Amino acid sequence: MDPKQFEKGRIEEKCIDFKSNIIKTNLEDCYIIEENRFGDDRGYFTSVTSKQLKELDFKKWSQKSESMSAKGTIRGLHFQKDPYCQAKVVSCTKGAVLDIVVDMRKDSKTYGQYTAVELTPENGRMLYVPRGYAHGFLALTDDATFNYMVDNEYAPRLEGGVLWNDPAINIPWDEIFKAYGIEKPLLSDKDKNRIPLSESEVNFLRRPKKYLVTGVNGQLGYDIVKELNERGEEDILALDKNQMDITDKEQVMKIIKAYKPDVIFHCAAWTAVDKAEELKDACEQVNVIGTKNITDASIEVGAKLIYMSTDYVFDGQKNKEETYNEKDLPNPKNVYGKTKFEGEEEVRRNPNHFITRISWVFGINGNNFIKTMLKLADKYDELKVVNDQIGSPTYTVDLAKLLVEMAETDKYGTYHVNNEGYCSWAEFAQYIMDINDKKTVINPVTTEEYYDGKDMSKIAYRPRNSKLDKTKLEEAGFKRLPSWQDATDRYCKQLTKSKKWWLENLK
Repeated sequence: MDPKQFEKGRIEEKCIDFKSNIIKTNLEDCYIIEENRFGDDRGYFTSVTSKQLKELDFKKWSQKSESMSAKGTIRGLHFQKDPYCQAKVVSCTKGAVLDIVVDMRKDSKTYGQYTAVELTPENGRMLYVPRGYAHGFLALTDDATFNYMVDNEYAPRLEGGVLWNDPAINIPWDEIFKAYGIEKPLLSDKDKNRIPLSESEVNFLRRPKKYLVTGVNGQLGYDIVKELNERGEEDILALDKNQMDITDKEQVMKIIKAYKPDVIFHCAAWTAVDKAEELKDACEQVNVIGTKNITDASIEVGAKLIYMSTDYVFDGQKNKEETYNEKDLPNPKNVYGKTKFEGEEEVRRNPNHFITRISWVFGINGNNFIKTMLKLADKYDELKVVNDQIGSPTYTVDLAKLLVEMAETDKYGTYHVNNEGYCSWAEFAQYIMDINDKKTVINPVTTEEYYDGKDMSKIAYRPRNSKLDKTKLEEAGFKRLPSWQDATDRYCKQLTKSKKWWLENLK
């Protein structure tokens, strides 16, 4: 029996820019790569470049891995869920394997179909497996050595799989085993018990997803766009207030209806807490009316909506040994907190929403407490910092990763999200000084002492206890963010690499 009978519907088609043959398979966007080899009686040389692979939509090189398998071993059918879905370029460097892939993209013409390709060192083939495919292989020899390059990082929490012998996919395993002399397949317990494709809840699409980000010039908006790019997403409409005034309902509706995003990250907000006390109407226009407009538009186009709220929706009067969870009733005590909570209520009108309450945010693209402390440390030997407000800093790089992951799920609702651990502002300031070798003395004071002599009518109330419980986040299957100390370490290293910021601010 000719093994090539399992390689379904191959059509040879040379790609001019490749120094190799690109062969279409029966599946959309899945290709066999047959490299041209150059050699003599000493051996041969062959190569493939990242530019060539990018033409097949391989986003970037992220990881190279290798496995060795005994004859009859089946590994698969595996995939990673978005946003860590992977494209692969696979090959066999010793022995032989029958590589098998299944198109899981629901809008693909070849959804649910498979192809099988024999890979050996002798035939020099590689198989390009697009994102949105389940992948596996059958080892045809002992010590079959399998190599693959992937274009997205390994995320074990988001591993998934399809049942290897799913009747609906109809891979002719009995014929394959007979053709290759395999008496009994070897599988892991996990692979034996995968679910059929029809029961899979993943929603891979051939069409690239579209993302809209408001407030792109802010700390979080900037890092969300960066994270989407890191994941290989390119269809992103990132807007600042000059490009879309969220308080202008007609403009918001026009832009969002024209773009038709799948996901909206609503980062634009009024965040000047004290100014909000003086300019209440202006704050309401942005945080309430603006959010209402975004919500209306998201419902109109059927987009998921991710909204950033705040710890300030709580009054902070719980005992400092206690934490706030998502079931606690909000009771904001300042204009900023009230408008953000009213924004939450608007967002809840979209059934496909995520509300994330965050606190003490810092990121590279804007002003924040860390930058302020470093500036002041360059000018003063001592600083007063409050020690009776307790909470958790939130690094936008870490937060952006989680938000992008959330957007690929349907685990809608309200979540508390910030970096692990709690501290006072004074403890945060001291840590910043310590890791940056600053000698400035931090003097802890109460909130009343800090504002002594100031016009309190212009100062917004600050919650004393902003400790948010993240249990619900973990129960939903999301990974908690790293500790605030670890986040601060990484952020300060990022700052040191940003020579422009240091030159402008720490002269």
